[in-house]
Amino acid sequence: MDKVKAFFILLALMLSFIACDKRKPFIVVKDPDKTVDKDSCGHLNFHYEKQEGCDGQIYPDPSTSEYILPFRKGESYLTGLTNCSSSYHAPDKPDRYAFDFNLSEGNEFIAARGGVVAKVVEDQSSEGGGAGNYLVINHLDGTYAYYLHSPKKGIYVKKGQTVQQGDVLGIVGRSGLAGYPHLHFIVVKGSYAWPYHSIPITFRNTLPADVIIKEHTLYMACNE
Repeated sequence: MDKVKAFFILLALMLSFIACDKRKPFIVVKDPDKTVDKDSCGHLNFHYEKQEGCDGQIYPDPSTSEYILPFRKGESYLTGLTNCSSSYHAPDKPDRYAFDFNLSEGNEFIAARGGVVAKVVEDQSSEGGGAGNYLVINHLDGTYAYYLHSPKKGIYVKKGQTVQQGDVLGIVGRSGLAGYPHLHFIVVKGSYAWPYHSIPITFRNTLPADVIIKEHTLYMACNE
């Protein structure tokens, strides 16, 4: 009986310890092996300086940026290739200022900035070459955002539709030249016709609070 009594006393102590655990809350991210400290979102400090892109263009201050990450607040994803890295993101390519966000196939993506839908292509194969399925949003200030690699019929909005920042635009896939599911996001200036002129942008709700988004790094979309 003494051993049984000791067992229940030990069990009660363990349950009491768990109930009193006051550690910071953590949010589970899409990569099951990683977590992000959600509390840190209230203390974003970008340490902004006039950083230059690979062709000398200046990145804007992220604390006053008009862009948010193109996925829901509270969610976290790894980046793939980012600005001026390699492949189609290389410094001599039109997409040198593009970002790859490694959302899983079928995950929804949102408008990083509001505007009017200028173009939608969603009749291409869900896997295959070319540009694949994508949409373009006109920000009405001479800039346009591309969202690429959706599956066939994977875009929710139509040409001419007005969208607000944060609106769901479609789902992620691997159409076009995507070797794996991800969202390829880029902002261009002057015209969205290929070969376009991409520009550096920043996001005001990134954790970690990096001015220039790094490749192969986990970022959470914080509340603003």
